[in-house]
Amino acid sequence: MYINSKHLQILKTIKNNQVSNIKDISDIFLLSNQHAKLYLEDIYCELFKTSSCNLKSEITINKIKYFSNAKNILKNSQQLTKNQKIFYLIFRLIKDKHIKLSHVCEELNLTKRNLNNYLKNISTIFSLYNLKLNISNKGIMLIGTPYSIKKFKFLLMFKMLVEKEFLSRQLRNEIVHFMKINDFSTFKNNLSKFFKIINCDFIKHSEISLFAFYSSFINSSKKQQTVADISFNKFLIYRPQYYDYDFSYKIFNFLKSTIFKNIPTIYLNDFFNMIDSLNPTKDHFDKTVRTKSNELRDIFAKYLGSHIYTNTNFFRIVNPWVNYSYLKILFYIDDSSFLDLNLNYFIDSNICNMTQEIKKILPSFTFFESIFLWYYFSENENKEIKNIFIFKNLPATIIPSLINEIYKKHNIKIIAYMNLKEFKQYKKFNSIDTIITVENFKIYNNNIPIKNLFFPIPNFKKVVSI
Repeated sequence: MYINSKHLQILKTIKNNQVSNIKDISDIFLLSNQHAKLYLEDIYCELFKTSSCNLKSEITINKIKYFSNAKNILKNSQQLTKNQKIFYLIFRLIKDKHIKLSHVCEELNLTKRNLNNYLKNISTIFSLYNLKLNISNKGIMLIGTPYSIKKFKFLLMFKMLVEKEFLSRQLRNEIVHFMKINDFSTFKNNLSKFFKIINCDFIKHSEISLFAFYSSFINSSKKQQTVADISFNKFLIYRPQYYDYDFSYKIFNFLKSTIFKNIPTIYLNDFFNMIDSLNPTKDHFDKTVRTKSNELRDIFAKYLGSHIYTNTNFFRIVNPWVNYSYLKILFYIDDSSFLDLNLNYFIDSNICNMTQEIKKILPSFTFFESIFLWYYFSENENKEIKNIFIFKNLPATIIPSLINEIYKKHNIKIIAYMNLKEFKQYKKFNSIDTIITVENFKIYNNNIPIKNLFFPIPNFKKVVSI
């Protein structure tokens, strides 16, 4: 049985009690009903070693949901998709610089003909980053400048970390070892401090960007000048002119006081570019991105209202997501972040219709992005509230609107909200009756009741005409 990452993603939604029929699976993963049935049948056959025959999909899903150790069984049978094999080859080339043809074919169970086709795809991708392949009887060698390799490595590590939950165990272990970050706890504390400085909302992907940047651009040679070696006045020479003095000083202090002080100064420009892609300080995006964002505005206005046209923050909010959509296409990124949310009962809304319209412009756009952008552009209501709301990977900017939607749909009033990292500190000084969350994570070592709600999808039944 051919089991891949998509099977594991569907299994996760079933285990989280988020789907009950084929239609649910089709809508969440934007699959046809026939393809959804095939995936479901594969999972059932792998677990029960028999066909589901004429079982109704609801019964099949229920049997899978209560099958113990299902994830490990599928993981043990997991095979890499074609794109995953291509990027595994790329990863090996970045890591080892040279690999033998016989080893590659054996490792990935490839014929020489398939390998040649993969290498053509890799050459096309590499050409965009001034990298080349040298193929001979001895093997495959990566050719490029150290800077070109580092820049490509950054994007490759970003892709791998976005997809890590559903990659094969072997590849995941290789990536973690390759990153060479010894103290993840200290590193994550540094990231939390950094996101407050740049006021960044793209939380999960922002963390991944910093992880990827550190593992790709950190100093590997003592001969290179690093941030630790320069003064603030020297730092100002490197920073973009549209960064004001105070913001530049905060960035400099962050770099100096954390493990990022070992970034070579020659890579500071890449560091600033990364900041701008996460939370743009200025509308510096290329013309293609701006054009696509403008096309999306009509669609958002259709479903959310004409106030979209007068929102002065529209492009600042949408451009990074459009930029990310292009990156997903370029690097074949399979982003399943939406599975971290307790999604359900969204079928009666028009969010799927809106997403399908957007996908005609940006094929890699998902309803995950649609949901968040709706909350970005929603008007907040001020209400008397109680209990606290804790989130982990959600952008902080959407939380007020999300809390308002929770009040409407669940009649639960919330008095405060915070990131999971801030919970222990908050708990020291405040009494808490109940914790509310809409994400799939657990809070241990406390006696406070926790309500894990379904993510309150906005109701789009009435489409606003332009």
